[in-house]
Amino acid sequence: MELIILGTSAGYANKNDGCSSYLLKYKDKHYLIDVGPGAVSYLQNFINYTQIESIFLSHLHADHVSDLYTLRYAVYYAQGLNMMKKPLEIYMPATPVETVNFIKSNVEEEFSINWIKDGDQINIDGMIISFLKVNHPVETYAIRFDSDEGSFVYTSDTSYFDKLVRFSQNANLILAEATLMESDKDKESFGHMTSKSAAKLAKEASAGRLILTHIWPENDKLTQLQEAESIFKDVTIAERGEKHIIDRIK
Repeated sequence: MELIILGTSAGYANKNDGCSSYLLKYKDKHYLIDVGPGAVSYLQNFINYTQIESIFLSHLHADHVSDLYTLRYAVYYAQGLNMMKKPLEIYMPATPVETVNFIKSNVEEEFSINWIKDGDQINIDGMIISFLKVNHPVETYAIRFDSDEGSFVYTSDTSYFDKLVRFSQNANLILAEATLMESDKDKESFGHMTSKSAAKLAKEASAGRLILTHIWPENDKLTQLQEAESIFKDVTIAERGEKHIIDRIK
């Protein structure tokens, strides 16, 4: 398994970055996880958009889905020329209803929407994909990918809680949101983590590695890295364009 970082910023895209979007490669197939601003353009540095096998949306805040609306035009064009399978599968929450209706009115027949809920598991080509509802103002899911090659957890946007630790247990890689610095810890109640909280998650889950993402653009990344390293040593800050091999070697 290989993870490619397409965008890392929380809320709005930092200079020369995009918002949350990640590309997971497994058995020569590519799965797009969240489609934040800038995702479609940057994706094409690594694959042609026609190679997207399916899309996973952790939740429907704009910084995680807005490029889906422009991707639709590319998919429509490619499907019309038989360059891309039809429909393209999307896995996403069923709320907020207003956003769901807007997405449905835009994606039309090019996509097939599959609703996800807490505790769901699906099997795609031998990769088991699990969903955990997490703590965020809208319906949001952490997503776990388990295969014979390795295990990977994407926390999406959430505060720390014990069930997330159990969900992430023994993952080879955790990609965790770290929107906040420790000085903003009082804001975790808004459904976000500090880098220390993300590090605590990795430590308690006995994870192999931790990557911090979804960092607020105004924050000092070095400070956040140091805060996380005080609890969990094998940690890095996500950077756009990075490739990370996910395997069972810790």
